[in-house]
Amino acid sequence: MLQPGVVITLEPFEETDKKEEYRCKVVDVEDGKLFIDYPISVQTNRAVFLMEGMRLTVSFLDPAASSAVYLFRTEVIGRVKKKIPMLVLQDPGANQYVRIQRRKFVRIQKAVDTAIEFKGMPPFSSLTEDISAGGAAVVLPDSVEVGKGSEATVYGVLPSQQAEPLYFEARADLVRIQQDDKGRRIGSFEFKDLPHTEQQMLMRFCFEQQLRLRRKGLE
Repeated sequence: MLQPGVVITLEPFEETDKKEEYRCKVVDVEDGKLFIDYPISVQTNRAVFLMEGMRLTVSFLDPAASSAVYLFRTEVIGRVKKKIPMLVLQDPGANQYVRIQRRKFVRIQKAVDTAIEFKGMPPFSSLTEDISAGGAAVVLPDSVEVGKGSEATVYGVLPSQQAEPLYFEARADLVRIQQDDKGRRIGSFEFKDLPHTEQQMLMRFCFEQQLRLRRKGLE
């Protein structure tokens, strides 16, 4: 799937104060290793220095099917110099690549505790049906009378197995209301002006959830 010549995008896996993306090309592939040329910052168009041990998220288009986008987590494990200087990334294997739709964010089906506050209305508690860094589908109580286009603030609590729960707050527009097969009203919210740190937090959460499902063989 990954082969020499494929262009990949790297993003720091840890939280940063601003968005950072790096582009580079796969030079060689060995068992468990990816050799890449030195990355260029998308924001500054300059070469960047990545420390050994730095954790990254990799995304790329499958050259065999341009509609398929894959993500996986990696880290810098070394440097080598052959014909050109190269970085070495850990390759977790194709079974750990997460395929996503050609949209900006990975979306997962996950019940996340939320509170929704529409303008001029008291807040109410609910659960998500699915969530991404770009929005969420939330169960709406029958008592809440709102329509498409309504503005709201979404507060969420992301569970974590290694640390305290993570919290986010997002302004959002209600873009759709539909009824599911259980007869519940599901409101689809699109986040807007989400701070970059919270966007990264949601992206990591969704990505980790997909990897966890992949390891359990549930996808």
